[in-house]
Amino acid sequence: MDVRYDLGDDHRFAGTLCPDMKLTLERSDPDVVTAVTRSADLLREGRGLLLDLVDRAQVRDAAAAWTGRVNTVTARTDRVDVDALLIRPDGCVARALPTGQDFGATTLVRAPGTWFGQPA
Repeated sequence: MDVRYDLGDDHRFAGTLCPDMKLTLERSDPDVVTAVTRSADLLREGRGLLLDLVDRAQVRDAAAAWTGRVNTVTARTDRVDVDALLIRPDGCVARALPTGQDFGATTLVRAPGTWFGQPA
């Protein structure tokens, strides 16, 4: 579990298996009960996952063209060291967006194309 692959991102999560986090899923409908799940549960479909942990529209937009291959989920967690994670289907974190970092200056902008091919 402590193996780390060099994927070109120096965040401590990049190249490691996604940490199992308790997540509170954001729901747009106020009548829907808030769901609580774990990050591992979101990977069961065998698809990529863009996990937006601070509700940043530009994060979600980064993977919009890959909806056929990447699930985008907005959720809350108690972690304070990361704003978003792009996770491969095998559970390895491909890219991480550190807390408060300017989105345009990150490799997360190009990462979906690197890991999931051309947009569908």
